[in-house]
Order: sequence, then structure tokens, then C-alpha cells
Amino acid sequence: MKSRSFCDYCGLAFTGPGYSPDGKSRFCCYGCYLVQRIVGSSSDEGIASWIIIRLGIGAFLSMNVMMISLVLYAAAPGDLGARTIQGLHWLMVILATPAVIILGGPFVLAGLRDLLRHRLTTDVLVVTGSLAAYGVSVAHTIMGRGQVYFDTGTMLLLIVTLGRLLEASAKNRTSQAIRDMMAMTPATARVLREGDEIEISSEEICAGDMLVVRPGEKIPSDGRITTGNCLVEEAAFTGESKPRTCSSGDYVFGGSVDCDGLIVMEVEAVGEDSLVARIREMVTQAQQDRAPVERFAERIATVFVPGIWLLAMGTAAYWAFACHNPARAGMTALAVLVVACPCALGLATPMASCLAIGRAARDGVLIRSGAVLERLPRINTIFFDKTGTLTCNSLSVEDILAAYGAAPDDILMWTAPLESASEHSIARAITTHARTHDLPVGRVTQFRAISGYGVEGDVIVNGESRHVTAGSLKLLLQSYELPPELTVNTESTAIYVGWSGVIRGVILLGDSSRPEAREAIAALKAAGICTAVISGDREDPTRRLACELGISEVFSECIPTAKAEVIKKLRGTGVAMVGDGINDAPALAQADVGIAVGGGTDLAKQSSDITLLGDDLSRIPAVLELSRTTCRIIRQNLWWAFGYNCIAISLACMGYIHPLIAASAMFISSLCVICNSLRLTRSPEKDIAVTPGKS
Repeated sequence: MKSRSFCDYCGLAFTGPGYSPDGKSRFCCYGCYLVQRIVGSSSDEGIASWIIIRLGIGAFLSMNVMMISLVLYAAAPGDLGARTIQGLHWLMVILATPAVIILGGPFVLAGLRDLLRHRLTTDVLVVTGSLAAYGVSVAHTIMGRGQVYFDTGTMLLLIVTLGRLLEASAKNRTSQAIRDMMAMTPATARVLREGDEIEISSEEICAGDMLVVRPGEKIPSDGRITTGNCLVEEAAFTGESKPRTCSSGDYVFGGSVDCDGLIVMEVEAVGEDSLVARIREMVTQAQQDRAPVERFAERIATVFVPGIWLLAMGTAAYWAFACHNPARAGMTALAVLVVACPCALGLATPMASCLAIGRAARDGVLIRSGAVLERLPRINTIFFDKTGTLTCNSLSVEDILAAYGAAPDDILMWTAPLESASEHSIARAITTHARTHDLPVGRVTQFRAISGYGVEGDVIVNGESRHVTAGSLKLLLQSYELPPELTVNTESTAIYVGWSGVIRGVILLGDSSRPEAREAIAALKAAGICTAVISGDREDPTRRLACELGISEVFSECIPTAKAEVIKKLRGTGVAMVGDGINDAPALAQADVGIAVGGGTDLAKQSSDITLLGDDLSRIPAVLELSRTTCRIIRQNLWWAFGYNCIAISLACMGYIHPLIAASAMFISSLCVICNSLRLTRSPEKDIAVTPGKS
């Protein structure tokens, strides 16, 4: 795969050498270089002024050449004498020569670089067309006979230059949302050193530093609050407009805003480990990975320009020899070279893909690549994990049943140290509940997680050691005896705990469904997408939640490998998996599209194609609609690019298009593709509704 670079002005990814006048900066086109120099930093004011002066002089000279040409075109035969006409021709030589040098110089250099790399590009077409018109005109002027086309040569360069400026300005909007996100962290931070507040650059922050953040300020780095409480606005990351209540022990992200309350926080992640840096890396990677339709368009574009050269030469030969009109042959061939627009074809897919990925990132959804964006519209079935995905991930202990003389606190005392070694949401709920009781603190050795079933290990409390197992009834019945009094029939999640060959107790936990889950499921159904719940939990609580949310298909008591097997059987038919935990990672990897919710573990996110930075499930139907809109716009762009080139080139071959009109049409075609793609930047509130049916 060809390596990609990113334009220093518009931020779009591009393949090939691009435009690099100084060997350091890299631009995707000459237009981006021009705009960057004009609107660059204050240190570039001298260069910017020179660029503007050069464009102004070029435009002034070109317009004067055009005015003289209009005089010649408008004069009736005999109105102007031969000497007057010849004088005007030489005046146009004087005006056109510096105009061609000023406006055409960058295109000549770029075209020569491309030719040395054995590449035929749009710049080569522009250079060939304008220099051919200028050269023929100079020759005819020297010979004192024949038609001159100075206006075509100079105005072609002027129109192309102005078109590149407009195109670059439009492309710059593509990555604006991403650049805004990357600039969210403040420039300075206040760090506590020996009890004193010292203001330092954010780049000097180290892990372990204690930072002070006051109300209304941006949080400088990722870390955990040690003192104070506040409301934190994280809309830039999660898309959630409602601030999150944070207090001591809560994790906050650099770039979010402290709405009220002074806090002291300990820095835990800096530099490339911060959330902002990870978002930048993921979005950059997504823009580098090309979708199949983009690679298809690139393959066509590589043979497009050589094909246009052959067609132009064939057209010239036809008009010169078959029609005996050499003058018309040159102008027609020039029109063919200029009107062809590989730019529109090259922009059709990456422009829309980059905008969609940037728009999704702005709304708190990270898409791994353009290929994922292309697969999303084909999804027809979505499997949801239950705990932590469809539920609020706020499991709490409802009751503890005990047997064989054990007390509920005994069950909790021996179970909590075991569960503290796990990061499952059930384990967190049990350890959190244990902290509210005045229980001896134990530790665990020989810990082992039995994927999808539970955990076991040697627990040591007050010097006494026991081998404890906690998990599903199916797991414990393999090695432990079940007392009759612990046979439960409940819709709560049940964790059985045993040691010394007997099940000693049952911990019952409850959770509630996410408030937006029902609406999200309804939106997916309206879009014609089937939904199902797949969980390691028991049948009763899983089916109860599914009925509550309007989901008819349920897969319960599935261990991670069983989840992955179910998804694998449907792989390739348009199946997606939504999950948040380690036990969901195999299924996420097997799905056509894996979606990890924001509260999920790092392994789940690494296995997924899409990551929701928040836990809002309503973003799933929204991103599906965004992908459908994007693919629809890509198809429209490609049809426009192919249709325009077929019609415009045909008309140019027949001699119906003047080269100046061809130059204007070429950039109007590119701008049409850009403007159509920019529809993706409209506010999500206007587009969030899911339309029925599949694209």
C-alpha cells in the first residue's frame, strides 16, 4: 500500500510527493501552498505579501492581455491595419511573457518533478496546455501570420490558480473539527510544588504531578481528582452536553472543562498516552487506511491522465488531417487536456470519508478506518452485550444469601479479595459493596479467571487461607455441593460462592437498563436492523431486559468463545457486535463491525472497529445513518466525476468547448465534489434521525 502524508494546510491525507517547494513543508496541491502562505503566521508576512503581489501582477497582466484580445476579436475585417494588429500582438507578447512566468512557474516546477518521477498529473496537463498556447502565439507573432492565443495561455493559468485557491480553502474545512479537538488542552497549568502553586507549560507536565484547576478552566491533562468536586463538561469528547458530576477518586480528561468547584488532581497520563493524543492517533490512522472504493478510484485516476494525453493527440490528428484544420486541431486538443478533471475523481471518496470520520470524532465516535465506514451501511443485525452495554453498568448488591452456618458478611469477606483482582463490572460491584462494611482486608494468590464463568483463587484473611470460587452455578456445580436453601429463582444476577467443597452463599446483584437504550433499539428497528442480546448471564434476567427494551432474540449463558462462535457463523452477512468488556473482545473481533462503548476496557476497544467515547447508545443509529449518508455522497461524487468527464471530454473532442471554458469547468467540477461532501458537516441535530431501509 502506498504511504500517505498529510497536507500542512488542509490536513487531508494524500499519496505521492504532493507539493513541497522547500523540501520541508508538504502540501497536497499548489493551492494549499498558496493559501497557507497568504494566511500563514505573522512570521511569514513577507512571504505572504510577495505571494499576494505576485498574484496581483499576474492577474493584472492577464486581464490586459484579455482586453487586447477582445479588441482583436470584436474588430471587423479592415477596421485595424496589419501594422496595428502586429503591434498589438507584440504588446501581448510583452504582457503575456511575465504573466506566464509568474503564474506558470510553480506549475512548471511541479510538472517537471512529476515527469522526473514518471508520473503524468493534472499539473502536467495545465503546463502543456498553457505553454503550447503561449509558444504557438509567440511563433505566429514572430512569423507575422497566423492566429495568436495569448489570452488562452495566460487566462488558463489565472483561472487554474484561482481555482486551486478556492479548492484549498474548501478542503481546509474538512479537517477543521479535528484540528479544533487537537487544540483543546490549555497552554499552561498550575502545579503544586512544595505547597506552592507554580505555573508551567502544559508540555512540562509529568505523571504524578499535582495540578490545581479552578472553575471555568480547562483541565490540562488526564488524571484522577484527589481533592474537591465539580461538574466537568466533556462534550468535546463524548458529545454529551450534560456535565458529569466528579468528586475525589474520579478520572477526568485533559481538555474537558471544570464548570464549578476548585479541584486538585494527580496526573496519570501525559503526551501520547492522553485521550486527546489517542484520539488524534486513531483519527490519523483512519484517514490513512483507504476504503476499497477509494483504492478503486485511485487505480482509475492513475491511468486517466495518460489516457487523456493519447485522446488529445488523437483529437489533434483528426482535426489536422481528416478535417484539414490545424488551427482548430491545436485548440481542440488543448481543450481536451484542460477540461479533463482527475481531481474530482481523486477527491470523490477521500473528501467524504475524511469529513465523516472528523464529524464522528467531533460527536464522540471514533471510526477506525474508511473501510469500516464503507461496511457500516451493510449491517442488518446488531448483537448487544447485556451487562455494562444495555445496562447502566451500575450493578449493586441487592442481597446476600448464606448457608452452612456462614453469615452474609462472611460470604462478602471471602469473596471481595477474590473479585478485587478482576475488572468485570460484577467484580467492581461486589468490591464496592464490601468497602461499605467494616470487614477485615484480605488478599488473593493463585488467582485465575475462568472466562465467561467466574474466578477462583487462594484468599487469605487474618492469616487464614481458603481456596474460594465465585461465579455461575454451572461453574460451581462442577466441584461444589449445592444446599437446598440456596436454590434461587430470581431475575437478579446471581453469583455463587463456595469453598471446602460446598456452596456457602449467593450474592444477588441488580442493574437497570440505560435510559436511551429503548429509543436506540426502536431507531434501529425503524431502519430495518434486527437486534439481539448475547450475554453470559442467566436466561431469566437476560430475557427480562430484552423484553423491556423490545428485543425478541436472546442468547444467554454464553461464554466468550460461545459469543464469538455465534458471531462467526453470521460473519459476512452484515453483523455487528456492541460490547464493553474483556469477555466481549473475541466477539467484537469476529463481527463485520465491532463497536466498543466508552466505559469499556482497553482490550475491548482494541478489538473494535468503532469506539463510543461515551456510553450513549443513541450514537449507534446516528453513526449508521452517517455512514449511509457518506456512502450515498461518495456514490454521487463518483457518478458526477465520471459523468462530467465523459460529457465534457466528448464535447471538447468535438470542438464545442473553448480552452478557457474548459479550465473553468474543470475547477467547477472539483468544487461540486467538495461542496457535495461538505454537506456532511451539517449539525447532527438535522441528520440524526434514521431513515428506514438500507442503502
